[in-house]
Amino acid sequence: MEVVHRQGNEKGPLVALVLALIVLGLGSLYLTWQSIAQQRKIVEDHMVMTGNSILRGVDNNIIRLGRSLRMGPQSSHVFRAMAEELFTELSKSEDIVFITLYGADGQPLVTSGDSGQTPIFVLPDSVRTDLEPGRAWHVVIEIQKKSVLVSGLRARPGIAALTGQTATGPESGQQHGRGMGMGMNQAGNESPVYLAVGLNAEKHLAQYRKYRQAATYQTGYVFLAAVVLWSLAFAYLRRREASRKLLRMERFQNQLLDNMPDGLVTLAGDGEIMAANHSAKNLLSPAGAKEAPEIIGANWRDLDLGRPEGDGKTSSSYEWKQYDYQGRRLEILSLDLMTHDEDLDPEFGQRLVLLRDRTRIRSLEEDLNEAKRLAEIGSLAAGVAHEVRNPLSSLRGFAQLFATKLKGQAPLDQYAAAMVQEADRLNRVVTDLLYLARPRQLDPMDIDLFQVGDSLRQLMRFDFEDRQVEPAFGFGPDPVYADQDALRQVLLNLISNSLDAIGGCRDRDKPGHVQLTSERGNGGVWVIVADDGPGMDPELGDDVFKPFVTGKKTGTGLGLAIVQNIMRAHKGRVVIESEPGRGTRMKLFFPDRPGGDTEELSHE
Repeated sequence: MEVVHRQGNEKGPLVALVLALIVLGLGSLYLTWQSIAQQRKIVEDHMVMTGNSILRGVDNNIIRLGRSLRMGPQSSHVFRAMAEELFTELSKSEDIVFITLYGADGQPLVTSGDSGQTPIFVLPDSVRTDLEPGRAWHVVIEIQKKSVLVSGLRARPGIAALTGQTATGPESGQQHGRGMGMGMNQAGNESPVYLAVGLNAEKHLAQYRKYRQAATYQTGYVFLAAVVLWSLAFAYLRRREASRKLLRMERFQNQLLDNMPDGLVTLAGDGEIMAANHSAKNLLSPAGAKEAPEIIGANWRDLDLGRPEGDGKTSSSYEWKQYDYQGRRLEILSLDLMTHDEDLDPEFGQRLVLLRDRTRIRSLEEDLNEAKRLAEIGSLAAGVAHEVRNPLSSLRGFAQLFATKLKGQAPLDQYAAAMVQEADRLNRVVTDLLYLARPRQLDPMDIDLFQVGDSLRQLMRFDFEDRQVEPAFGFGPDPVYADQDALRQVLLNLISNSLDAIGGCRDRDKPGHVQLTSERGNGGVWVIVADDGPGMDPELGDDVFKPFVTGKKTGTGLGLAIVQNIMRAHKGRVVIESEPGRGTRMKLFFPDRPGGDTEELSHE
């Protein structure tokens, strides 16, 4: 997360730069087109101003021409001829394309050039219906692939009379009855006449087109430069990102190799160590060393771990070999490096060596072999115990018979009683050996500890009374997941040990106490058997769980071994808390479910 955050901070200025370039390009494009539009407007305003001036001049010339004529029957023909001559003369200018007078029906009355030719411009209907007197209008058209500005207005009153046009309806008469008056009696009956002048707009638009072309090229250059800069910036970002990914991958591989539990070593052809991870350095260092030595550059042959050099061919077999080295049991696999590049740099090495520490596994294997050996001995002991029990029963029967027959004949009766007692003790040892050697199939279930407590109280009430021990049962409400018979046997063994320990105190003047309680904790239930006896010898430690190890003067030393086996079968554990003179607490942990891991469980 830290690397990603730092990378985002470094990418921020680049992103800001790219955004600035984008804004700059778009801003330049917008300003350029605004300038082009402004230039277009200036050109159009100039053309309109020019067209309006020429239009007003032509209109004034027509008025002056009309005032120079006297009204008569032939005045209209004379006026048209003179007007046509005037229009033709004016059209010879480079700025004027045509001049035309239109009647109320939109047909040309007088035009420059040949009056019989097809009119260059057709007067729009909107002009004839909506145009007010004296108001000019302008429109740009294309004539012979050239732009022409057409400027027009409604001619002054009196021009229609000179052209022979009269009003055709009351509307026309009303419209033109408001004429300026030119000394013509028929001015009130004139129909409208329209003047249109076509101006050459190419000269004006040529400058605008050059400006637009230059602005377009400039904008294109700016935009192209921005695109190139954007591309370079994104290419830089992609390359930077690829470099960072490669760096992260390299770091990840280095961390993976340095933190993997197995050692990894690459060797050159002559056995020189080219590279080694941290685990390999630790495995090849002496056991207990605080700091791993540097082995890169050393020769593998000097380590006394075999000769892993191959014959130059790729090895396809995986054969692990074990060596004792520096107090460790190492397992080593040597392989040829697989490569498809003949020009591979020799610094990568030619062979790969994997190392694994098998010291703990070897210890476990030895423990397993010891367990198998003890199991075989246990099976042998079980067979021997079975064979001993049958003649032992006969011997005890004869010894009991002799004790009855020799009763009162000292010291023979004492010898016979001792024979019976020793036969009983030997029978208990045989019974415990059989149980310890024979695996037992458990049937765990949820057991109510209150019922178990009542059963134990009734079963051992005479033992409690005989040893002057006051029992106390304080089981909790949580049931125990265990085998019922095995649980009873464990508790009976522990209670018997507590009774023996309390009864062994000859100087007690108060009754002893045995307390059985339970409580939940660590994913299971703890069952505790505590007494106020003399406690255990601290030198015994965990050896009390071994067969035939006991701190009592009498006893076989198999009781706690049986308890340990039963708790292991339940996937539980036994914890002993004892101090000399302060009693003993035996704590049994029964997990809630079978198969639970109890190695890390603890009880405070």
